[in-house]
Amino acid sequence: MKTINALSARSRLGTILNEVSQEGVHYIIERLSKPLVVVVPFKEYQELYKSKGTKQAGEEFLQELSRFRKKYGRQFAGKKGTLHLLHEIRNERAKQLEDLQKQGI
Repeated sequence: MKTINALSARSRLGTILNEVSQEGVHYIIERLSKPLVVVVPFKEYQELYKSKGTKQAGEEFLQELSRFRKKYGRQFAGKKGTLHLLHEIRNERAKQLEDLQKQGI
């Protein structure tokens, strides 16, 4: 299992998809050093989903999603909408890059 941050995953998505689908590699994608998702081959997901039964798997998924939202929802979105938060993060990064360029780094 490999761990990768969300920004790297976005830029390497094609490679990740090939590794997962062809080689069976699993990926954990993190944001702010916290795991967000696991990428596994579709066949493995399908087998897990079938083995638990559709209704039970769906209920477990909804419970897990609810736990995730309770744990991380405020941290990522707060009272602001997700889109607004993403714009803030991007603007912050752009400013940091600009400052680094001014410093000659």
